[in-house]
Amino acid sequence: MKMLSEVVTPSLRDQLHEIEGDIAQDMTIIMREEASGLKEELRQQVTGAGMGARLARTWQAQVYPKGGRSLNPAGYVYSKAPQIIQAFTDGATIRPVNGGKWLWIPTGNVPARRRAGNYVSSMRRRANGTKMTPEEVELHFNAELDVVIEGGKGLAFIDVVAGLRGGYRQATAGRVAGRRKAEPVLMFTLVKAVKMPRLLELDAPARRAAARIARRMADRWS
Repeated sequence: MKMLSEVVTPSLRDQLHEIEGDIAQDMTIIMREEASGLKEELRQQVTGAGMGARLARTWQAQVYPKGGRSLNPAGYVYSKAPQIIQAFTDGATIRPVNGGKWLWIPTGNVPARRRAGNYVSSMRRRANGTKMTPEEVELHFNAELDVVIEGGKGLAFIDVVAGLRGGYRQATAGRVAGRRKAEPVLMFTLVKAVKMPRLLELDAPARRAAARIARRMADRWS
């Protein structure tokens, strides 16, 4: 009986090596295309759910090995904001932390930060363009929030004057002395918990991508 090494000639060995290389090349290309396609599908889910392009762009795709080709490449699709994505995938319930009793939900009347370092609250510095915290609102208007609790939830108002060009301004003596008058404006609603809706589905797109990879390889080499 002949050994396999005696049957496989150098010429045949080269052919087998070339075929293996072609399969690895095809497999790596297909994996890159499907990983990129899955990333785009998940990004479209986020924007379609109304959560904006910024969160959508946190989805990234990577294929390993990063360089060259492989018979067994690995596609990795992930989000740079996994906790937010997970909350909208599972429908998580958000509750106060650090002993807090209420979640303070800002209304449209709460100003956005113009600069990240404008105010520093107990929540530390926060990003430009996000809504001010209750502490920052009190600093901004130089007044205290008036909280009314009723029926298991609360409302937080602050006395301000309407701005001449929209929005609200601090109720200074000079402004109140004119035609404008200070009035309570709703800034926050207080709730004990918020149930996040299930807006995202991750498993089904991943399964479809895996099925496409197997089908494309079968079509290419069957």
